[in-house]
Amino acid sequence: MTSELNYINDKFYDLTTTIAVGQTDSSVIDLSGLELVGFFIPANFTATSISLQTATSSGGSFVGVQDGYGASYSITVAANKYVPVNNFNIVAGLRFLKITAGAAQSGSDAIITLAMRSL
Repeated sequence: MTSELNYINDKFYDLTTTIAVGQTDSSVIDLSGLELVGFFIPANFTATSISLQTATSSGGSFVGVQDGYGASYSITVAANKYVPVNNFNIVAGLRFLKITAGAAQSGSDAIITLAMRSL
């Protein structure tokens, strides 16, 4: 389940989401009033890439986020690392988000922390 915080402008916040064992998609993250700036990848994360899905509502149909040139937006990641968003135009305006791992999570559930800042 995604955790949410009350926030004040010009501050940084962390939200968390979980990818369960055997799954590739995280739970839904509501970015309302926040901008995604990076990902803290946990030590037990077993995939080597993530991509993003978005929808117009938390229960909506999620679609893949593209890079503006027709390719899926994918980020190479490694366990126990921080990975910044390298192109804010890609995530600008997104509200409901899911993280998709490049492979099913194994071993134990992976809790990914998203670094956020207020809009």
